[in-house]
Amino acid sequence: MLGLQQGRAWNLGSFNEFRKFFGLKPHDTFEDINSDPTVADQLRHLYEHPDFVEIYTGLVTEEAKVPMVPGVGIAPTFTISRAVLSDAVALVRGDRFYTIDYNTKSLTNWGYSEVQYNLNVEQGCMMSKLILRTLPDWFKPDSIYAHYPMTIPSENRKIMRNLKREQDYSWDRPAFIPPRVNLTSYVGAKYLLERGQEYNVPWGEATGWLFGKGGLDFMLSGDTKMHAQQKQIMGEALYKDNWTQHIKEFYEDITLKLLHEKSFKVAGMNMVDITRDVGNLAQIHFAANVFSLPLKTEESPHGVYSEQELYMVLAVIFVCIFHDLDPARSFPLRHATRAVAQQLGKMVEANVQSVSMTGMVAGIVDKFRENQNPLSDYGVHMVRRLLDSGLGVSEITWSQILPTAGAMVANQAQVFTQLLDYYLSPEGAPHLPAINKWAKINTAEADKKILHYAMEGIRLNGTFGSHREAKVNDTIDDGGRQVRVKPGDKVFCSSVQANREAEFFPDPDTVRLDRPLDSYIHYGAGPHACLGRDASRVALTAMLRTVGRLDNLRRAPGPQGQLKKIPRPGGFVEYMRSDWGGYFPFPTTMRICWDGDLPPLKRK
Repeated sequence: MLGLQQGRAWNLGSFNEFRKFFGLKPHDTFEDINSDPTVADQLRHLYEHPDFVEIYTGLVTEEAKVPMVPGVGIAPTFTISRAVLSDAVALVRGDRFYTIDYNTKSLTNWGYSEVQYNLNVEQGCMMSKLILRTLPDWFKPDSIYAHYPMTIPSENRKIMRNLKREQDYSWDRPAFIPPRVNLTSYVGAKYLLERGQEYNVPWGEATGWLFGKGGLDFMLSGDTKMHAQQKQIMGEALYKDNWTQHIKEFYEDITLKLLHEKSFKVAGMNMVDITRDVGNLAQIHFAANVFSLPLKTEESPHGVYSEQELYMVLAVIFVCIFHDLDPARSFPLRHATRAVAQQLGKMVEANVQSVSMTGMVAGIVDKFRENQNPLSDYGVHMVRRLLDSGLGVSEITWSQILPTAGAMVANQAQVFTQLLDYYLSPEGAPHLPAINKWAKINTAEADKKILHYAMEGIRLNGTFGSHREAKVNDTIDDGGRQVRVKPGDKVFCSSVQANREAEFFPDPDTVRLDRPLDSYIHYGAGPHACLGRDASRVALTAMLRTVGRLDNLRRAPGPQGQLKKIPRPGGFVEYMRSDWGGYFPFPTTMRICWDGDLPPLKRK
């Protein structure tokens, strides 16, 4: 009654006049308003003609839209939905932030990218992003309460079950998520990393999501004897006879080859993007060689992925497992990563299956592979060693090759950029002449010197840390600070401050070549110390030797020679894409210059 009285007091038009105003066809009969005979008859007796029906009466009695399944759960009347949508459109068109100021002139590249919708997440709805940005400590990234807050969970479950998406969401009620416990000292980091049974790795859920059951068996997915055995199997397959010399020669060759292929001249200056086109891609070629990944090159034209494509696939796999820290980006990241991981995994599995063939068929397949793909020889032998260990084709693919490649490539690529960035900085540049001198000497002593330069560059400019989940009540000595933890706590140890502790690194801000190699902790410690540590040291030495021998090595002029990064608390940094349009966990671009010609490629 109040609605009727208010409409009459304001002298509002009729229901049909309201529809005409919004461009809708007037109702010709009462049955057009509502097909229910009882409702139509009541309107006919009260108003005698559809043109006389009052606005309030028409709005509340008009027949609602038929709910679409699957589709929108809200089914208003046609007139109300048109009015509401018209109002929403008017609000958007009248808001300068969505119109005249919604452009790259008014916003930074980062800001413009940040407000973009993602059609792969709830058809572009931004509500979950808003909730997770505002209340990151209360909602899981996949919480149904954050993604579909306007519908009760029981109805959401029915809808998602019909859409076959029920498993994509967490159905737990929102609850406070305690902040992680941070350790910053050398002693605290070693204590945490060396106690695998008391502090477990938290990555099993992510590897299981990406790779299925095989991912749960990956060596970094847990702390059981089985996971330790998986690590031992991969180690025995990776480090075969003369591996040190093979890896050294491979990285020297591929680094020099990439410098030849990717470098160019600008105003007479030699220039190359040492991060994007050399540091990152050298690791891709190594992974493709070791694991027989389908990399497309001039020598292997039948590959599937370009160098940059394969790098991005393996980089997002690493991010999804080890660096999924932004709740608002987690959901699209996980779904996109699983899609590309499954795609790559099927190709790897087919390759492993072909290697597992026996007899005459295997000989034919191997002959074709060796003729067409010169990078696959090492990979073929690795797969056979894994098969000889008793693992099946699926296990080798999803619990060994794919997660190991994902854990290795981007992480190893970033340390090369970080150490080089240090020696191109004012603090590290005085050491470049010595590096150049040793790089031109091919002796074991020179290798040792360059290795220590690499380790020091990483120590002084690297940003490393590791996560664990506490299983016990404990008190940790974090360099004199007593830190209490309880079961379920997420614990994070940072090596940034630990790498500059004078107790373990005398003259901590100085490059010293006499430090024991086992004092460096950026490769981790304990049961989950980096399996590829020794190979990484050989690789970094070879790459620094190849780049360090270039004369008058320096940054490219202007911003293109700077590593794009934003400082974060605790000495960490957030890297930016080349266009400054978004964050990325790993270095993306840094150009360098040098004088003179590149050394000639080795003849094969």
